[in-house]
Amino acid sequence: MKSRIDGMGLFCTLGEQPDEVYAAMCAGQEAFRPIWRFDSSPYQQKLAGQISRRQEEKLREMFPEDDLAGAVLKHSIEQALRQAGKNARSQARRALVLASNFGPLEAQEWLWREKIDNEEVSPESCWLVEEFVASIAESYDCQAASLQLSMSCASGLAALQLGMDLLHSGRADEVIVAAYDLLSEFSWCGLHNLRTITADTMRPFDLRRSGTLFSEGAATVLLSREEAGSAEAGAPQALVLAAASNNNAFHITAPPPQAEGSRRVMLEALRLAGLGPEAIEHVCAHATSTVANDSSEAGALRNIFGQRLPELSVAAHKSQLGHLLGAAGLAELIITVLAMQNGLIPPTLHHEQLDPQCQGIDCIAQGARHKIFDCALINSAGIGGNNAAAVLSKVKSKA
Repeated sequence: MKSRIDGMGLFCTLGEQPDEVYAAMCAGQEAFRPIWRFDSSPYQQKLAGQISRRQEEKLREMFPEDDLAGAVLKHSIEQALRQAGKNARSQARRALVLASNFGPLEAQEWLWREKIDNEEVSPESCWLVEEFVASIAESYDCQAASLQLSMSCASGLAALQLGMDLLHSGRADEVIVAAYDLLSEFSWCGLHNLRTITADTMRPFDLRRSGTLFSEGAATVLLSREEAGSAEAGAPQALVLAAASNNNAFHITAPPPQAEGSRRVMLEALRLAGLGPEAIEHVCAHATSTVANDSSEAGALRNIFGQRLPELSVAAHKSQLGHLLGAAGLAELIITVLAMQNGLIPPTLHHEQLDPQCQGIDCIAQGARHKIFDCALINSAGIGGNNAAAVLSKVKSKA
């Protein structure tokens, strides 16, 4: 069953709302800046998509009672509600689904440092962590349901699927689906230990690609049932025709041959949408710029689309946004909605020579591309074998 996207919010290094981020991407900008929040000297890579000091100060002024994760999340949620013509109080049964890799990591690091400094942690210090989801839910009147999931870098689209399930099971009338992650010394150290961070820059599907670069931020969509729309509600931003998730059950970090789990989850999203591969005109790929991911994802796409694949545009938005961790899939879905609305797809940066193992991929390497399309497929994957996918449709005008 279809769901409406009634509002969208996005906050990251490239901008503080979706249109601003999208415009920066179409202009060829990228998120990566020198890390400033902690000492990056022990690490090989010193660039990341970390928000600026100005942005962080603004968030802390706007939301002084929250840690940084809560602040960036609330900023994103309030954008989505505002765009939908809603406010913090809801007349409908509203639910909340949060998605993240690391959760409120700043608050968790405070606990760790308090333990080191004082040899104990006070109960009051645990509140920001223990009550994080409940606090966000209370702030936006999410009385129907409130929960948080973590499926690694597939979290955002997996949360979208869960939000749709809440709607169409009748448990909620509208759902705030919000994904977030922040970079801290703890997360940066852990991400380096995975050995997926490049010493160069991101080059999706390129022969010389050597890894990914990580970013931080938050993304939100406000969902409602398609049939629930009314003249007063206005037209939705887009329709989500279906979303699906699964797990490879193969290896904790490596993708299976030909990205079999990704292939199955994309086909499942198409099945739930009642569509065949021939209906898809544009793909937003996971495209982490790692050697294993890009070649295996290209294989999965060839298996799905066959000889049609070279005709499709395949976006690799992480080349500009960086890898937004738990927020990646939802942020990339928002950029796909804007590309669909505007008929302009942001480019893939730093792509110079297609890897022969990625044959058939047209990843928009020569600057932003004008293209009118009505139906798109978004793919996400994550450590632990997690996969998620969604199918988007443009809202047709009622002439």
